[in-house]
This record gives sequence, C-alpha cells and structure tokens, in this order.
Amino acid sequence: MNSCFIGVVSHGGSRFTGSQGPKGLGHRLTGALTARGIATTVAINTDDLFDDSTISLDEGLVQSSLDAEHRVMDQWESYLNVGRPGIRSLATRSLRRARRLQQRVSSPGPAMVRRLLNIEASHVDLLRRGLEIGADWILVLEDDAETADLEDCATGLAALLAISGAQPAYINISRSFTPEELGIAHLLAAEPVQTWAGPVPRVVLSASKPVTNTVCAIAYRAQFVARLLDRWESMPVTPVVPIDWKLNQALMAMHAVGDLGPSDCWLVEPAPIVQQSIHGG
Repeated sequence: MNSCFIGVVSHGGSRFTGSQGPKGLGHRLTGALTARGIATTVAINTDDLFDDSTISLDEGLVQSSLDAEHRVMDQWESYLNVGRPGIRSLATRSLRRARRLQQRVSSPGPAMVRRLLNIEASHVDLLRRGLEIGADWILVLEDDAETADLEDCATGLAALLAISGAQPAYINISRSFTPEELGIAHLLAAEPVQTWAGPVPRVVLSASKPVTNTVCAIAYRAQFVARLLDRWESMPVTPVVPIDWKLNQALMAMHAVGDLGPSDCWLVEPAPIVQQSIHGG
C-alpha cells in the first residue's frame, strides 16, 4: 500500500485559518485517502522558521531580490519557448521591466523578503518531514488550497498516488492559472495510459519538460524530493526569490543535466484543487 504525507503551509495571520483545523483540506483529504487505501498523515505548519539573525534584511537585499526574480522569470520564459517565435516573449519582458522600474520607486520593503523566506522554510520543512517518515508521496498544500468535490479529488488523487515506478516525479493538482496563461500548453499532451479516476471529467496531462502551476498543491514522489532538496541546498539563500520561481529555477537546472525529462511532470486539467487567493476564496 502506498503512503502519503500531507503538509499544509500556513501562518498565524492567514485569512485561511480554517485550513489549519479538522475541517481544512489537509485533514479532510487525509481521511478520504486513507479510506481509499493510501496510508496518509498530515502536518500543519504555522511556524515562522526563518531566523532573522542569519541575514541582514535591508533595502539592498530587497532590490537585489527583485532583480533576481525578474532574471528567473526571463530564464523561465526562454526555457519554455526554446525554438518558438519570440513576439509574446518580447511583450511580456517589456511589461516586466516597466514593473521593475516602478518597484525601485515604490519598494515593497524588507517585510516582503522575510515573508518569502518563511514561506520557503515552511515548504522545505514539510518536504523533509515527509521524507523522514518514509512516505511514498509528499503532497504540499498552501493554506488557500480547497476543493469543491472531496470525493472526486480523493478518488482521482488516490489512483495517481498508487502508481508505481519512477514517473511521474511530481504532479501539479491546483487550478491557479490555465496552461495557456502560463504559456505551457504547447508542452502538454494527454497521458496515454493514466486517466482521472474521479467522477468529474478531467484529463491527466504529461509534460515534455518540467513545468509548474504555482506551489499551491503539488504531489511529489519521495525519490524526487530527495534529489530536489539536494539541488535546493546547492542554491544560494540570497538574493531571495518567491518559492514558485525558486522551484522553477531548480527544475531548469535539473532538466539541464538530464535529472528530469519527458513525462516526469504531470498535470490534471481542470485541476481538482482551486487556489482560493486567485479564484475568489
């Protein structure tokens, strides 16, 4: 029987505090997956794990971090669009540069960096805890993750988590942005063998190279988490980029050395879990 560790990233001041209790998606999915043959445990992380004494949080770090985020965005867009026309790329990069100039005038301040570091620390902590208990899969949910149909979500997810072998390495299961909005639709194709087992019509898609749809809800195979964390430790802590983009940075590096390839990344469309902070929760 496969096993799953569910980690929920939250904090004391969250407007999604319901996610921390027994009615939160993490706890509800734990019961539903266990009932479907996936031995599941859950942990809710509300701690601020970043140690302020280790890094000087000043305006210089804020600006260098914003520069780093924009560089990763440019790298990601190039990575997604190798060999494709660059008209859209030029337009989006121009918009990003205009936004970056505005940030130099209206800085978000050191609080932004502290928040990003705490979010990253929480994600990494939960990934490590999933490895420590020996789970086959580690599902990390941010506290704005929710589903409109628990039975469908649990049935479909249980079937995916029962897959043996090395692929996929991870599965994106949140509805944050559409593949078209993310610019990844051209990299996706229906998985020829695996279908969605839940009653709601959904398609399991396989990606020709690793992609993401925010870190709101991703199921990671444990073997991949071990490799991902090794890569993570080799990356600098500063300048600080949002965890979504730091994950993208790690995936690009792993893909470049052949550590990730076609069919290592799956997505479910439409996804069974909705990111409420984007979709009106």
